[in-house]
Amino acid sequence: MLPDFHPVHLLYLAIAIALEVAANVLMKQSHGFAHKRPAIAAIACALAAFTALSYAIKGIELSVAYGIWGGVGLIATTLLGITLFGERLRASGWAGLALITAGVCLLKFA
Repeated sequence: MLPDFHPVHLLYLAIAIALEVAANVLMKQSHGFAHKRPAIAAIACALAAFTALSYAIKGIELSVAYGIWGGVGLIATTLLGITLFGERLRASGWAGLALITAGVCLLKFA
């Protein structure tokens, strides 16, 4: 954590993660940007996610914030893909998620 760290930076990171996941789900619902409303919403969420991430890195080191943002976002997007869209993972996919989770936990100590 940087000397300027405040708990609000973690809130910005959580918001960035939620917006990234929302953008990914909306992108799927847009069917390759064929449906305009979810496509526009996906773009708006992605832009808002980067904005929130930019506020988060004012108090959290970039490598840590970006790693957590990407890792947690990927895990959440995968789980939503399974629950909302009936997507499936093979054993190797679950192993990959476990490794990502371990990596995100290790970043906390970086």
